[in-house]
Amino acid sequence: MDIKVEGKNKKYAELIKKNYCSKFSDLTSFLLYKYENYLFSETDTYFSNNINKLSNDSLAHLEIFGRIITMLGDIPNFNNYNIDEIFFLEDKEKLIEVNIRLTKEKIILYTKNLNEIDDLYIKNILTNFIVEERKNLEILELLQLRYKNKK
Repeated sequence: MDIKVEGKNKKYAELIKKNYCSKFSDLTSFLLYKYENYLFSETDTYFSNNINKLSNDSLAHLEIFGRIITMLGDIPNFNNYNIDEIFFLEDKEKLIEVNIRLTKEKIILYTKNLNEIDDLYIKNILTNFIVEERKNLEILELLQLRYKNKK
């Protein structure tokens, strides 16, 4: 994927920062997925491995958003980042629900930014990320079915 922007634009950088590090951002999903990966690595490798794959996507998105913010003329910092404690649960089914909600919120935010940004390069990246997150949503929904059926 080509990581470019048409030119510097602080407004676009502010929009992308919400994807980068807000409550429903790739930073949040990366941290949550890593937490879940570590939490269940000894007791449920199937779950842990699937979640770890999702964390890799979030990390890749985070890195790309950081580069885009820089190219747009801003600083990719984590100022004002705050995560609610509710995300760090120990109940696997509730965590999957949180993951699904987070993924849906990320898709909504990507789509909103896609409609507000006129930079063709950024639009292409956001479109690709929406496709990836929809696939991740399918994985999470399959995990949810698997663990509901185990009861």
